[in-house]
Amino acid sequence: MDAVSRRYAQALTEEAQQTGTLAAVDADVALLTETLDGSRELRLALTSPVVPQAKKEAVLQSLFGDKLSDLSVRFLNLLVQNQRDGQIPSILDAYRALRDERTGTVEATVRTAKPMSAEERDRLQTALEARADATVRMRVDIDPSLIGGLVVRVGDVVYDRSVRHQLETLREQLAERAAVSLN
Repeated sequence: MDAVSRRYAQALTEEAQQTGTLAAVDADVALLTETLDGSRELRLALTSPVVPQAKKEAVLQSLFGDKLSDLSVRFLNLLVQNQRDGQIPSILDAYRALRDERTGTVEATVRTAKPMSAEERDRLQTALEARADATVRMRVDIDPSLIGGLVVRVGDVVYDRSVRHQLETLREQLAERAAVSLN
């Protein structure tokens, strides 16, 4: 996380704490992150030096004006005015990292071959929280190439319980045994 993004994220966190709007800003940051991740055009419009500042403010207002807290809207406008609009995604990432650090939350990325039921998600979340000894924010992605099972990444640790991985492991073991028996 670069120093500028961290500084802006810290300012947003402190202002949200002072105004008692941390929960609202957390939700706003989640919405903004999801929207920016899902819209290449919006990211390009915000980061383009060709798009005038007034146009960027108008786009942000029309998209988020009635969906975000007043603090978050003012913060976005400040970023545009200070020509930090190109850094909005990294500032949002820095905000989440700071909040996670303060709340003891870790992020888990789960890839599954097929959608999980609510009960399966709850059981997995409970198991991950027990193992990580922290609150876990889980993001689930569907990856049919896994064939079955799942792959979980928590920080630098990866748990691969996919059928594809098990088949690859079995193939390697059979190849090793075949090589040993030929010698």
